Amino acid sequence: MARGAGPVKAALVWLHKWLGVTLALLFLMWFLSGLVLYFVPFPNLGQAERLAALPELPASGPALMTAQEAASRNGLRFSEARLGMLDGRPVWRLLAGSPAVWTVVDAVDASRVAPLDAAHARTVAEAFSGRHAVGAEPIDRDQWTVPQGLNPYRPLFKIALDGDDGLELYVSAGAAEVVRDTRRAERFWNWVGAVPHWIYPTVLRQFPLAWNRTVVWLSIPGVVLAASGLALGVWQLFLNRSRWIPYRKFWMRWHHIAGLAAGVVTLSWIFSGLMSMNPFDVFSPRGATAAERGAWAGAPAVATLRPDEALAVARGHGLAARELELLQVGGHAWYRLRDAEDSWLLPADANAPAEAVRALPDALLQPLMSSLRPRARTPQIERLSAYDDLYYSRDPQSAEARFNRPLPVWRLAWPDGVTIYADPASARLLLRVDDSGRWQRLFYNGLHSFDFAPLMARPWLRHLLVVGFSLLGTALCLTSCVIAWRVLVSAKPAKRR
Repeated sequence: MARGAGPVKAALVWLHKWLGVTLALLFLMWFLSGLVLYFVPFPNLGQAERLAALPELPASGPALMTAQEAASRNGLRFSEARLGMLDGRPVWRLLAGSPAVWTVVDAVDASRVAPLDAAHARTVAEAFSGRHAVGAEPIDRDQWTVPQGLNPYRPLFKIALDGDDGLELYVSAGAAEVVRDTRRAERFWNWVGAVPHWIYPTVLRQFPLAWNRTVVWLSIPGVVLAASGLALGVWQLFLNRSRWIPYRKFWMRWHHIAGLAAGVVTLSWIFSGLMSMNPFDVFSPRGATAAERGAWAGAPAVATLRPDEALAVARGHGLAARELELLQVGGHAWYRLRDAEDSWLLPADANAPAEAVRALPDALLQPLMSSLRPRARTPQIERLSAYDDLYYSRDPQSAEARFNRPLPVWRLAWPDGVTIYADPASARLLLRVDDSGRWQRLFYNGLHSFDFAPLMARPWLRHLLVVGFSLLGTALCLTSCVIAWRVLVSAKPAKRR
């Protein structure tokens, strides 16, 4: 052994020992809860499920105001507008104010709808689910509604429905619509899955910065623990002159063997978990920048086509729309009319093309995409009909993939490494990736979820690897917990007789 290796190894053993004593239970929890989370995701109301439960917009009836007219009469400036139904009447849901919250305005007479009370929230939940409500609880947030994405919808009502599955719906008082659903089994598995794995209790998660720092500063010593253990395991395997496995005691011997089997994946998972938190902002945001969104929208345009006229056009194409969205692309106003299975785009201003289309026309998109980043060189533009390494879905056959990762899309690749994916059917910029985002794709998505193309093409192999390595990691952590307990017991001073 090289001179000086003894003190170095002793220091490494000391560091690994006491980090292991401190973090052994946390690692065991991460492995077990991660295995549950892999199969049972955090509760979320998918777009396909939401749209399927909505009532159809009327095929005939009184003239409906445009979103701008309804907003103007109420002194509102909005960033998003959706036309839907509430109590049998068409209403505009407008995202307005600072901070932005959803406000409901009647689409016929422009009267503002007051935030729901408990009785009205029960009615909304019953219409959505087709079940009888058995309870209503006003909340601002709870364990299943803690993410910041629901902030514009708060406050909420939690509505319990009859039935054996323990269905609970969360209704936004301001938006007057269902925004989340959970079931008893889903809640149970999340209590042993997502909640402990993400260190996600409401009391902490409601403070996003404190939560982020807590996870980061628990993960960093975890990385050191896994790296030191792997280094010691390899050291003993190749540099120990006496024997490959020098430990004779049962738990130390199997800790060494399990560490050799699961050490690399343990290190990669704890490191990629740290990367998921974007520590110290090492990665760029994955959404389009404000300048890119502004270039995509173009100059402000006013919708002149009334929504009831747009609904009549959609009916002519065989679409019974359940929701109408107001969009702005390339200086034009558009309506997107959709149900759970289909959608049409319809020009809504006098300057837009006249016909309803499935996707934005190339004549509009090509010059818009080329000028999306005017200070950069001309991008390479390609139409994708299959996923690539950056834009993909873990479950491409699911209904939600049509909404979150639709195909076909346009891929815009600039020479400086920025790539943007644009969906012509929903008129959205879906994903922006720069060089740091590619590293995030590898260090987080790839290492943590095994989202590599060969494994994504073979889901059975991906499942087998995730489950197998999770079980190996669990075995390693069990040996760690036993050894840590014995260290603590042996460290206690003997009682005086």
